[in-house]
Amino acid sequence: MKVIKFYETSGSLKLRVDTIEDLWAVQRIVFENDLVKSESLRRFKGNEGDTGEMKEVVIRLKVEKSELDKTAVRLRFMGKIVEGRPLEYVKLNAYHTLNIAPGDTLEITKPEWPDYLIQVVKNAVKDSRKPRLGIIAIDDEKMMPAYLYGYGLVFKDEIYSRLSKRMSQKDFTEQQNKYFNEIFEVIENMNSEIVIIAGPGFTKDELKKYAEVKGLMKKIPKRFFFFKISNVERTGIYELIKSNDVSSILEGDRMRLEFKLMGEFLEGLASGRSKSGMSEVKKALDNYEAGTILVNDSVLSDINIRSVLGDAEKRRVKIEIFNADDEAGKQLHSFKDIGCI
Repeated sequence: MKVIKFYETSGSLKLRVDTIEDLWAVQRIVFENDLVKSESLRRFKGNEGDTGEMKEVVIRLKVEKSELDKTAVRLRFMGKIVEGRPLEYVKLNAYHTLNIAPGDTLEITKPEWPDYLIQVVKNAVKDSRKPRLGIIAIDDEKMMPAYLYGYGLVFKDEIYSRLSKRMSQKDFTEQQNKYFNEIFEVIENMNSEIVIIAGPGFTKDELKKYAEVKGLMKKIPKRFFFFKISNVERTGIYELIKSNDVSSILEGDRMRLEFKLMGEFLEGLASGRSKSGMSEVKKALDNYEAGTILVNDSVLSDINIRSVLGDAEKRRVKIEIFNADDEAGKQLHSFKDIGCI
């Protein structure tokens, strides 16, 4: 993401989105009744009976809802047109959908920009400069690939080894080599500069030896790390992300911070130091008992939540925004999506 211009007097932020992570970040900061302006296509009919033709226009919408399509890599804003050009191709107050994709520029206008939303933008700009992390969880039965993005983990299709203890040593070795070659094909196509290979047994070590003998790691311009995890499931990959083994690789990573904060929050519940739910957090703020507020991005559009966060900013209380779709965010959801420590 690149911030092009921030017009403080008008409350307008102009930026360019480059990745699906950027689209996710933009969706988090645009609420109902905000204005979004961007280039678009709109069907223009010269006469009532015409089928019409698509015209390029610049449209400003008053947002009613948004939708992130991860498959199509599109962020859609739906709402009424409040401004547009050329005027002959634009019908004010008509409903329209703006489709924002990587490479597009848009302008977001709000009545006010609280610091916690500005921080979301800053984090997105910072994350765009960091290499993505690819993860390969492996054992003798299967391999599970995953990506760590700025907005969380994305799991890909598993690959099965098709190995059997009933095979002869020759057949077993041949099939294992095929399995290892398949894995390195996946690694080579990974859109990441860093790859962590982790597993519970010796398969990861055998893969490493095979790759060294064949020179596979030298052929692929990526940095490789090997770690141990308890299983080749999603829980094993989350375990890896939270472990101290990868702290130097993931230093400053958003997800790692969320896990740390959630751990502190859960510890504080036993002593009563942590509070959960909007009313309890508000009480803690009023009594000056809140040091940090944890809130899921899925509820940022809630006017009551924004009121609490506004009070927190006035009191200079730190606000940490969680990804509601990730593990720490799902834990926070069970505590009504907002808490404080």
